[in-house]
Amino acid sequence: MFNGILEVFLGIIGLSLVILIHEGGHYLTARLSSIRVEIFSIGFGRRLFGFKRGDTDYRISMIPLGGYCRFYGEKSFRKALDDKLERIPRVEGDFYSSPPLSRIFVSVSGPLANLIFAILIFTIISWIGYNEEYAEPRIILLSEWSDNDSTWPADHSGLQSGDLIILADEKPIKAFHELRPLLAFKPNEQIELVVNRRGQTIPIDIAPKLDEETGFAMIGVLAWMNPIVASALAGGDSRGLQIGDRIIRVNDVEIPHSVAFHKALEDADIEPVYITVLREEKEITLNFPSAKELSAGITFQLNSGRSDSLNFFQAINKGFRKTFLNLSSTLRAIRMLFIGSKPQNVVSGPIRLISDTGAIVAEGFRGGFGSGMLWTFELLAIISISLAFLNLLPIPILDGGQIVLFLLELLLHRPLSPKAIYRYQFIGTIIVILIAMAAIISDIIQLNSR
Repeated sequence: MFNGILEVFLGIIGLSLVILIHEGGHYLTARLSSIRVEIFSIGFGRRLFGFKRGDTDYRISMIPLGGYCRFYGEKSFRKALDDKLERIPRVEGDFYSSPPLSRIFVSVSGPLANLIFAILIFTIISWIGYNEEYAEPRIILLSEWSDNDSTWPADHSGLQSGDLIILADEKPIKAFHELRPLLAFKPNEQIELVVNRRGQTIPIDIAPKLDEETGFAMIGVLAWMNPIVASALAGGDSRGLQIGDRIIRVNDVEIPHSVAFHKALEDADIEPVYITVLREEKEITLNFPSAKELSAGITFQLNSGRSDSLNFFQAINKGFRKTFLNLSSTLRAIRMLFIGSKPQNVVSGPIRLISDTGAIVAEGFRGGFGSGMLWTFELLAIISISLAFLNLLPIPILDGGQIVLFLLELLLHRPLSPKAIYRYQFIGTIIVILIAMAAIISDIIQLNSR
């Protein structure tokens, strides 16, 4: 219960930071454009406390999720609607009284602030470096350990369990997790893998297939992790299991890797469960009362290393590349919606986003403070990129929709009527509400199915 509350709290803090950076971009460019800011709020809903400086009310509001920036001009807009005016009255410093280019500048500045934030995060991480733990890109065929009879591209390509992937699409592969972004958005596209099989280098052509459950293209492989204990039943009864023990059998089942270990526990039909480990070249048998507790309580050793040392300019270059690579991945994820992915597997709503963000941040800190900070800021950078992309969509009421509106005003060489603006924003509000409702319903269904 406490862990769940902590994860929600961490998720809210993380998402609020990203949204505040977005709104801060709007605020700064509005001030530069001589547009008066009426309210800058941390949070939504009723004002709790704050202060007023100049024209702006800086406040903390009741609902602690993000914030907003409201410009002067709402009263003039309402007056124009009520009085059925053809034009919004011009008032110095009001949003709609400023030139269209200024409004475009303010509208684009929120997404731009999110992209700059991501670039800075990736640059700083690349510059100072970090320690990382990872599974080597040695594979297990998923079909060999799945309970269903489905086959995958890996089964037809000639890949074998134990193969070490060294190249994918001509890119060197150091860690198993590097495979996914190279394959995830390329359903049915031919990709060349190069594997090391017992000292031989073998090229293999493979075409990932779309998995509707995950929403990504997959080849059907799992990471091969040697079952060497890294931690055992934290806070529980380890029953003599020690870090460094190499698990060789569960009951009478041989254990070559971590997947075999979890599968053997899943299939264990008697309790207690007997685990045989190799410790200092001696076999030791231990017994555990619960297979389920044992499966959840053990982690296995990963490879560890230090990231490449980059100078400041190399780090900036990497920061830009990682940001636009993630932006490209977001675009490709949207594309997956049109080729068979289930929408709920590609798009997350606020409930799942908060829950997943908090869970990932909490998991990162379980590996230590440095690991936690790395996971947190990398995740916030990725969410920030997604928020920038979302807000640039040409949907009325979003920043992208507002930019379209102001570009139209530039092309027509005249202000739009208040009625036209109202209808445009009303349509956008309905669209956003429908999308939000669909996302929330999808989140509830997904979370209940976990």
